[in-house]
Amino acid sequence: MKILSWNIERVKINENNELDFIKELISSENPDVIFLTETNLILDFGVEYFSFHSEELPSFHDNQTYNEKENRVSIYSKYPIFEISETYDNYTAICGTVNTEFGELTLYGSIIGSFGGRNSFFENDLKHQKSEIENLKGNICFSGDFNIAFSGWRYPSKKIIEETKTFFERQNLKIITEENKDCAIHIVMNNDFLKQKIVKSKMIKIDRKISDHNAVICEILSVIN
Repeated sequence: MKILSWNIERVKINENNELDFIKELISSENPDVIFLTETNLILDFGVEYFSFHSEELPSFHDNQTYNEKENRVSIYSKYPIFEISETYDNYTAICGTVNTEFGELTLYGSIIGSFGGRNSFFENDLKHQKSEIENLKGNICFSGDFNIAFSGWRYPSKKIIEETKTFFERQNLKIITEENKDCAIHIVMNNDFLKQKIVKSKMIKIDRKISDHNAVICEILSVIN
């Protein structure tokens, strides 16, 4: 199983070079699950992917102007999505469940703070998303733009980082992407789901003309006895 997560920095429907780059990267990496944030509903990666999306943003929302078809979170999955769950904010977080070769997995995609990690939007999102993650049953994959860097430049603060790490530890969740320096995009999964598996993680450097965020990938492989 390969999972890719990336903030594509509000790509517009007429930015053909950026759209082509995104599609080519997805095609070359061939992930089974894709989490995109600051995205656009125009993106389509072909018939092999099922998808679900946060609501299209209105032209003006949260004191911010948005372009046509913009949305905050999309998830694409080669595994059929058999259940979609409501979240506290249909613009900012989405949640759906799939069956994988390793069993049932709930995919929770989000942005924690659509305008960075140091304002009331961030605090509200972090509070509500912790509550929703805490109440989810079974195995989960929580991914998106956390606006938290666990390694390198400690953003937004040491206090937030330590509190968030402690929260994940208490939920028996592993931050697979924790060691990626200066990276706010993360993939978090249950330790139980990862037992007896090899987990590989990497970060793909992205030209800042395309996005100010790098893409992250984790690959989960069965241990062959």
